[in-house]
Amino acid sequence: MKFRTTRWITTAAMVLGLGVAMPIAVAPAASAAGSCSGTLIDQIKHYDYSVSSHPHVATTYLYWDGTYNCARSVKAGSYYGVSSRMNLDLWSKAGGHDNDNGYFSYEAGPVKVNGRNTCINFELDMWKPNGGANFLQDHVPPSGYFHCG
Repeated sequence: MKFRTTRWITTAAMVLGLGVAMPIAVAPAASAAGSCSGTLIDQIKHYDYSVSSHPHVATTYLYWDGTYNCARSVKAGSYYGVSSRMNLDLWSKAGGHDNDNGYFSYEAGPVKVNGRNTCINFELDMWKPNGGANFLQDHVPPSGYFHCG
């Protein structure tokens, strides 16, 4: 009886342990939004104009916390979940700069600059999957700066 109880407790512990560990192991990475503190102040959609249907390929989210601006660009449509090169730059007119460049499946960023008493702009570049061509160079705003803090 003692052996059977011990085996049952061990089995239950293993099952419960796997039940807790499995969701953690397969859960997607937490959104970078947690890394961007403050208030969402803007969201800019990006489109692939190299294709006649102009599909939505990403959205950049801008945050302001009273001192820092933060940005992250999240892939959309057929690009979401597919690894491809992305480059996200965030600049302040005062001279601050932050960059996130690499191969991402879901998003680039967060990038962060001191935005107090200055203005910002950003650029998102994207490439087609599998080493494809650069198809997006979206500088926002197209000239100058915006979101002056």
